[in-house]
Amino acid sequence: MQAVVDRFADELGRSVVVNDPEVRMLFASRHFGDEDPVRIRAMLNRDAGSEAIGFLLSSGIGQWTRPGRVPGSEALGLHARAGVPIRWRGEVLGMILVIDADGSVTDADLDRIGEVAAEIAPLMVADRAPQDSAHSEALVAGVLGPDEGPREAALAELHAAPGEVRVVTVTFGPGTDPDLTAIALRHALVAARSRSRGDALHTVAGAVGQIVYLATAARGLDVVVAEARAMVRDAADVAGRGAAVTAGVGAQAPGLGEAWVSARQAGLAATIARRLGADPVVAWERAGVLGVLARIPSAELDVTAVPHELCRLAEVDRSGRLLETLRAFLDHAGSGPAAAEALFIHRTTLYYRLDRIRDAIGVDLDDGDVRLRLHLGLRVADLMRAEGRDPFPTLNAR
Repeated sequence: MQAVVDRFADELGRSVVVNDPEVRMLFASRHFGDEDPVRIRAMLNRDAGSEAIGFLLSSGIGQWTRPGRVPGSEALGLHARAGVPIRWRGEVLGMILVIDADGSVTDADLDRIGEVAAEIAPLMVADRAPQDSAHSEALVAGVLGPDEGPREAALAELHAAPGEVRVVTVTFGPGTDPDLTAIALRHALVAARSRSRGDALHTVAGAVGQIVYLATAARGLDVVVAEARAMVRDAADVAGRGAAVTAGVGAQAPGLGEAWVSARQAGLAATIARRLGADPVVAWERAGVLGVLARIPSAELDVTAVPHELCRLAEVDRSGRLLETLRAFLDHAGSGPAAAEALFIHRTTLYYRLDRIRDAIGVDLDDGDVRLRLHLGLRVADLMRAEGRDPFPTLNAR
């Protein structure tokens, strides 16, 4: 493979690279004075950077059936390139790219690029690692799945050091190209694995990617949340800025055999991030009651899910001040001083407002069941608003 790439680069007098489908460098020729910052970074780090990868993929090169040209980007430090996917019996194995800094690649050169791609394809098939990555991802998916049988079979093949593990789930919203989604997720997860000081595993299925930080890499929650944010950024850069990417961080599990619990939590946390939209990354340990509400299908959260007491309070509270006061009071476990401090009001003002709430909806705020129902109702209303639905439609219809 390397000999073919070097010979072709010498023939053209241009820098040549062969990447995998996720635009990770596999083979590269020497420079011919046409290198750009993106190529230099890829040579040094084996990673061209998520924005450059996203730019290249946005050209549609992964779907090309014949050689073509990718324009350059001054903002990214990327010279123009000519290239074509490398296919074997319909499967895309990677792509060959030739730097075309001065735009002088000819049609004959494009034909040669196609010929060399055809020459490289069988070599890439023969050069594949015995342990196919698809099988490895399937094992990880089995370990993280809900069914005990496949989980036990996968665990028997995956030999991991004992100790705590933690799972991060990264998801795409609807509307992103499926092929691009898979590339973006694998790029983000592989980059995260390379940054990890310990071992990690990953798997991608559809619009969902999961990474398992094993015992040596299952660091503190704040560190993993920061890593999840980096994964979201990397995936969005590859897929395009308009892509909706969210991530959830599961709690630590005692070992790989219980990683499916952390994976389930991470998936629910990612659902919270998607449904609320306030933060693209949510940690299960900080989700609170939203971890319960996230299990309820979105379609089930309509006006009937909001306690009628809250609807009545909204009718008399046109300014929203009483609802805000009730929320602060419940958020602080019924502590008057703490709620007053959070609202920046005097305690006397707080107690006056609480009396107004009691009179308006006829509830006993000292009753634990009442507090729980109202508190859950406020969170349901939050979810409905985040999804563009009105929790109090009767009021707003007037």
